[in-house]
This record gives sequence, structure tokens and C-alpha cells, in this order.
Amino acid sequence: MTVDILMCTYNGEKYIEQQIQSILNQTHTDFRLIIVDDISQDRTVSIIQKMMLLDSRIELHQNEKNLGYFNNFLHGLDFVTADYLFFSDQDDSWVKDKIEKQLADLMQEDEAVLMSFSNSYLLYDEVNAHTSYETKRDADKIKTYYSTAIELALRNIVAGHTILMRTDSLTWIKERMAMLKDKKHLYFDYVLTLLLLEQGKIKYFDESLVYFRQHSDSTSTVMRMNYYHYVSSNALAFSQISESDKTVNYFSVLNKTLTRKSHFPAYFKFLRQNLLHFKRVFNNYDFYHADNSPSFLKRVILCFRLSYRFYAQK
Repeated sequence: MTVDILMCTYNGEKYIEQQIQSILNQTHTDFRLIIVDDISQDRTVSIIQKMMLLDSRIELHQNEKNLGYFNNFLHGLDFVTADYLFFSDQDDSWVKDKIEKQLADLMQEDEAVLMSFSNSYLLYDEVNAHTSYETKRDADKIKTYYSTAIELALRNIVAGHTILMRTDSLTWIKERMAMLKDKKHLYFDYVLTLLLLEQGKIKYFDESLVYFRQHSDSTSTVMRMNYYHYVSSNALAFSQISESDKTVNYFSVLNKTLTRKSHFPAYFKFLRQNLLHFKRVFNNYDFYHADNSPSFLKRVILCFRLSYRFYAQK
């Protein structure tokens, strides 16, 4: 059993040293930290090189040209050789036993569970042992297991910095992602999650294992400014690389519903897709509790409400 951690960096001098140190201080010590830098223009690389002199577990790769957020992570997968893979942002801080706890939990699962993702703490300043931190996700609205991409069509609850995955399907994932032409507005972690749900299950590990730093310059903050455009772009992308006819139809209709040129027939098609998959669509709502078992009628009503919300708010 081997462990790799993939971190992609770009102009991250402000927090990079703190993040790397939080990884090096993990209670589980047997890992390789793979860092792929996308031609940073600040002191990011020099800070990494300084830390490399003190710890041989750090491995640095520097791109010859700027690839951008999505392509940089995709390129980083080429350097992964371990059985298990964690993903890391450049500006967070890891809880000291993140690797130990999350790895032990996933290893005890059936091989059909391809990924584990956890909760995280929201970090607005610096980590303080005496501070009580707010969590990023409401755990009552997250199931323990997910098995289809449609369950997460409108709710990207899997943050990249919380992911641990088995690497058995890595070659297939890289092939599917390489098919995408326009990756500018795509979330790497979201597309990765949807692809894994075509191969098996993913599991929620109910603990906060990362201090997720909040600041206006982060890539995730900038990309989420336009929610409808974000959902639409990722839906279109996944419909282009999915191997399942059901998910291709669902995500293609979802994309067309969210485009500016969409009209009433598009919303009607979306309603039809939701009714066809009404057992799964329930998980796309933020106002339910995961332990609830809605009746047949309630599920149908929710499908109508979802379609109407999109129609009324556009």
C-alpha cells in the first residue's frame, strides 16, 4: 500500500509553506508529496525548493508553459504511481491525522468504493487550537454512500482538498478527461467525482480533516461566482465524456436548461428527466436531511419544484 499526494501550485507564496508543513507533519509519514507548479511568477517555487532540502518526500515538477487549473491537475496525474491518491490545495492546512484516519477508513471498504471525501473547517485567519471552527458542509444533508452521477448533478459536495481515491481507474480517468476540449470553466474535482461514480461508489467520511482557507483570490471562489454558468459548463463537459446513456441524457438536458437561450420545452425535458430519475434527484436538494425517506408523492413534487425553480430564477 503506497500513498501519493498531488498538489498543484500557482502564485501561492503566501500560504504554501504552511500547507506543505501541515502535510509533512502528518501522523502517517509514508507518502510522496508531488507538487506540479504552473509557472508561478512569485516565490512559490523557491519556497518549495527550500523545503525539499529538508524533506525528501517532496517532489517538484515545473511546467514548461502555463496549463491552467484543470489541465495542471490532469497533467499531475501522470506522476502518480501509488495505490492511493490524496489531492491538496496550495493554501489550506491539514489536520495532523488526516491521512491516517481517511486512509484507514477507505482501506476497510469494499473495492467498489473508489473514493472517500470528508468535511472541512472554514478558515478565515490562522489555525488556532482554542478556536471552534464552522464546518463547510451540513453533514445532515450528506449520505454516506453515493453510486450514480445523477445524485450529484446539482450539488458538488465533494471538494478536491477532501478527496482520497484508489488509483486503479486512473488511466481510464485520464483518457476520458483528455477528451474535453474546453476546460476553462470546469472543476477538476467535480468531473473526477462524476467519472468515479460511473465506475463504482464514493463514500462520505464524517469528520473535518482540512482547514479550508477562505479568500477572494482562490480559484474555487472565482469560479463559483456564476452558479448557473458553473453547473451548465460542467454538465455539458460530463455529457461529452460519460459512457452511460442515462447520464449523457440527463446532463445534456441539464446543460440546455441552464443556457441563456433555453426556453420552456427545455425545462419540460428537464422535468421529464427528473421524473425518470426521481429516486436519485432527491439528493440534489439542500433543504433535506439525508436520513429522510420521502414518499413517492413527495419525490414527484420535488421534481416539479426543481424544474420550476430553474425556470423562475433564470
